[in-house]
Amino acid sequence: GLDYFPQLAPRGSCLAQVVKSSPTEGSSAAKLLYIISIVAARKSIYINSAYFVPDRDTMRALETAVRRGVDVRLIVPGEFTDVPIVRHAGRLYYSQLLRRGIRIFEYQPTMMHTKALMVDGAFSVIGSANFGNRSFELNDELTVAVFDSELAASLTKDFEADMQASTKLDAVTWKDQRSIV
Repeated sequence: GLDYFPQLAPRGSCLAQVVKSSPTEGSSAAKLLYIISIVAARKSIYINSAYFVPDRDTMRALETAVRRGVDVRLIVPGEFTDVPIVRHAGRLYYSQLLRRGIRIFEYQPTMMHTKALMVDGAFSVIGSANFGNRSFELNDELTVAVFDSELAASLTKDFEADMQASTKLDAVTWKDQRSIV
């Protein structure tokens, strides 16, 4: 009601939407937001994810984006992580993703806990949801989707700086590294 949610005057010039996801609501609104964002991309998809364990839908959406000519880049944690088992689980998918043309970077300096998605330099998704079924199906998550090129540019600049502090994985050499967990 209005006692809890009073009418607010508009602020700023960008369009934004808050998306809540909860296991009690059935399907995952966060997963749907991520998949729709990936499917809508025409030029670029940049993803930071502290915990990246893609399901079949996410894999298919990312692979299809690359086939459309979209530049898909992913920054995931390097050795510094608070949940190593999740990093190891996500690494099981790297070989397939790399072979499909998705560029993967492991962040090196420290633990990375960012959850951000930037699409085509115009659209951003930030919040608590990771790319994985735990976030999509079990956790209460809050995510904000924003149409604003200035925010997307700022987040992309941060993403590019994080890429410079990351190790780029390679499809050829990854076959040898994937057993190192």
